Amino acid sequence: MPDDRPPMEDSQRPKQAACLVCRRSKIKCDFSPSQIKCKRCIQLDVECVRPTFHAGRQKGIKNKRKGLEKAIFQIEQAVKRARSGEQTSDDNKALVDLQQLLGAAGDVQAAGSSSGSGGGGRPKRSNTAEEEYSSDEGDGTEDTPESNTYITHHREGSLTVDDAENPLQLLARASNLQLSPTPGGPSPGQAARASRKKQQQDRMDEDAETQSFFTSIRVNLDVGDDIDPIHMGLTTEAEAVDLFDYFHKHLAHTRWGLDPEVYTVAFVRSRSAFLFTSIMAASALFRPQDAALSRRLSTHAKTLAHRVITRRHKSVEIVLAFMINVPWMFPGQHSTDDETCWYVAMATTIAIDLSVHKLLIPVDTLGSAAAVARGDCVDPRTAMAIDGFSNVDPSSDLGRRLLRRRERCWIALFVLERGMSLARGRSFTVPITRSLRDCDAWHRSDIAHPMDGQMVSMAVLRRDLDGIFATVRAMCDGSQNTFSDGSLIARSVESTIERFFDQWNTDWGLSIGSGPERKLPPYVDILVTHTRLSIYSGVINHPTAPVEVRQFFRTAGMSSALTVMRVAIQGEALLRSMPNNTAIMITFAACFALTLSAYVSGSSNMASSVRTLILETADVLERVGNVTKHRNGLSALYGRYLRLTAKKAAAVDHQQPMHPPPAPANPSEAPTAGVGMEGYQVTQAPATAPGTTQDGTAAPQPPYVGGQELWPGSLHFSTMSDEQIVDFLNQPYNAFDPSSANLSWEDLDNFEGLSWPNMPGYNFG
Repeated sequence: MPDDRPPMEDSQRPKQAACLVCRRSKIKCDFSPSQIKCKRCIQLDVECVRPTFHAGRQKGIKNKRKGLEKAIFQIEQAVKRARSGEQTSDDNKALVDLQQLLGAAGDVQAAGSSSGSGGGGRPKRSNTAEEEYSSDEGDGTEDTPESNTYITHHREGSLTVDDAENPLQLLARASNLQLSPTPGGPSPGQAARASRKKQQQDRMDEDAETQSFFTSIRVNLDVGDDIDPIHMGLTTEAEAVDLFDYFHKHLAHTRWGLDPEVYTVAFVRSRSAFLFTSIMAASALFRPQDAALSRRLSTHAKTLAHRVITRRHKSVEIVLAFMINVPWMFPGQHSTDDETCWYVAMATTIAIDLSVHKLLIPVDTLGSAAAVARGDCVDPRTAMAIDGFSNVDPSSDLGRRLLRRRERCWIALFVLERGMSLARGRSFTVPITRSLRDCDAWHRSDIAHPMDGQMVSMAVLRRDLDGIFATVRAMCDGSQNTFSDGSLIARSVESTIERFFDQWNTDWGLSIGSGPERKLPPYVDILVTHTRLSIYSGVINHPTAPVEVRQFFRTAGMSSALTVMRVAIQGEALLRSMPNNTAIMITFAACFALTLSAYVSGSSNMASSVRTLILETADVLERVGNVTKHRNGLSALYGRYLRLTAKKAAAVDHQQPMHPPPAPANPSEAPTAGVGMEGYQVTQAPATAPGTTQDGTAAPQPPYVGGQELWPGSLHFSTMSDEQIVDFLNQPYNAFDPSSANLSWEDLDNFEGLSWPNMPGYNFG
């Protein structure tokens, strides 16, 4: 039958399987979409039954693969064409999607296999996809609902992946990924390579992130233009150089820990904005012309301190920055409101994190019989790597100085923390590590700083305090037996303490002293004397101490307290940068002496003499705290407090009845106006020339005290020597009242909890 339809109409007709009648006759089934029956069935007037159409093999295709075998074959052919460069866009897109499927399957299969044993087995799948693969007899191009849904989910980034637990099923599903090429996009080869590179990079980034989480500690520097004070316009480079020079020349003796050969402007600026700002802020406090600059830098330094905490910055320089801010911190609303303890705690935490507390010993020198535990050491190269100097040779001059700066930082932190704890009555927190136990000769080095000796001397003194405390308390505990002699125990305690300090003076007096007599610098002298006072106040009320020992503690404690104030007055010129801790120590010594002087028997002039010395000390503290208009020093606040306390003590003392002193056995021992003890000249005016001390060295004149503030018969302890003070305290008429033997002193070694105006026996409130 002739077919008069044009050829284009045949190509546009939908594909339809031949009916059963035409199949039996093996003729072409001719039908039109508008007709229910084909022409042959219409002629025969029979029912036209047409089965579902299945696309057969394309012309020239000889394989009859289907299902999983078909999918694997298609992938193999696509890979071969991709290698030869003859691939089509469909081949490339199928390979890209297959790689993405395999990547997702590899990540999920492990979770699926681990949970499959306890999850009741693999869930039942729908048979739709299986029927799709098994029923295909050719390369059909229609988009199945399953494949379209999967592709949509995958493109949207959904975590739900069909058949993710079975990579073979994913391979089979990939055979139906017949995606049309995107016009104007990259070439298929470039897309495949870019996708593979992106996946590899993602995996590498994830692995690197995991590895970095468990790597050893490294510095996290607080640097950047957004926090650099010069870039922010807070100061200039010229001002920075001047302020650094001022710090190293005038403040280094107060705040140990920085070597000027290392901590230059360029080095500090490249390591820590916090330290860079803190050094300049500290110097600006003591320069009268830098009031505005001081306010800017101090505010910025406080901001950087909080930034360091929130962003977890860590470095040796940050430890030093916290330490530098402690000595001259502004007072808060209360004596415990400042951030001193918090800064010291943060410095300690960061230092231990960076292994600053460990000995620097090469690993190859540690043998099986080494006297140093491996946990107490860190290899110098490891330490350099931690600090970010892995390219610096530890044996070079720069490397040695960089390593030594770590050791200096830890020793300085130990001295600072111990001083803060002694001044404020807090428990010690910095541990005594092996490096501190072996630091006695650390200052003897060809690259040592001149201040290293003073720093190490205080570290050794405070390191050995625990031993002397334990020894004295053990002696008191041993006096409980019936046959013990209290006087003998008192002499033993006295000789033990004296030997301790005599040994320290022998070891360190020559190396850090100055002048022909090798006198200690005023700052160190105050620290040493206050340490002695801390020993007396720490065990003065020990429950097992005999009465004779308590009497010794009171006399020796009074002597130490008076010496602390006398040194502060005579060394005022060298204490203009007095740290807050030192001001607290001096104030504690003044109140300690004021309390003890109230329990002297008879009508001794000790109480009035102590009050006179306290007023002189208060003047010094106020002048030091106001050395510049913008200083706002804590010492000025304590000076005003001491003046108020001394006046209240005088008012109470005048209300009490006067008792005549006991008659001395030798009339020549009675004190007379202008005549001291044992031939010493003690007057109400300095015996030395104006502007000089008794050894002839320059010193500030003791402050003038108006007549209304002087008490008749009072002595000037500030002009007396240590021996004169001891002789005066040992006079019979200056003995302490026996009724005060059981006085409670537990508050004296806890400054923060001490109610100064209501100390025992005064009730000034």
